[in-house]
Amino acid sequence: MNQYITYFEIAAFTASLAAWGTIKKSRYLRWFPLLLFIIVSLETYETFFRVKKNILNALAYNIQIPLQHLLYLMILYFAMEKKSFKKFPLIASIAYVLFAVVTAVFFTDKDHFNVLAYSLGSVLIIISIILKFYEMLQHPAALDFLKDPFFYMLFAFLLFNMGTLPLFVMGNWLYYTKGFASIVHMLIVVTSILNYILYSTYSIAFIWMMRKNGTS
Repeated sequence: MNQYITYFEIAAFTASLAAWGTIKKSRYLRWFPLLLFIIVSLETYETFFRVKKNILNALAYNIQIPLQHLLYLMILYFAMEKKSFKKFPLIASIAYVLFAVVTAVFFTDKDHFNVLAYSLGSVLIIISIILKFYEMLQHPAALDFLKDPFFYMLFAFLLFNMGTLPLFVMGNWLYYTKGFASIVHMLIVVTSILNYILYSTYSIAFIWMMRKNGTS
């Protein structure tokens, strides 16, 4: 079910490039093409050019995933308006870098994915998104944020992180220790569906931004 995810990622990246004229002036939206390029580059290699699994695959993901999480935290930092809220993604980014390095060096085998860094990154992003939503809700009467494509991008990514975190935290334990292969398979299916939702939302949001800019 996950064989087409790379195509959806490429579509989202292409849409972000097409929307560059609209998003380049935004302090936070301008980082999405770089973020998606980092994602697409590795996923394209893994999908179309990888010959066999080796130690370099784990190493590549252990570099890409922390970088990806840092970019998301940076986007949320620039998206927040209140200084009190901006402190969290800033401090979280610094702590996350240290945590990712330490766990990669001392707690992760060379040919294994750094589950600890992924899990903490997801948790920090979930908290940051919730803080941003809380900031948006400070003016609930207007509900202008519902007309903002960025709101739906954040919601899709919140859904993605909350839905995929159980797989990365418990997947190996459930499969190798408990033998619950069916549960792991279900989590993989859920992860695939959430990937499709996430990158479809990104593509639609960038097209929406272009249309809003063209009609404003």
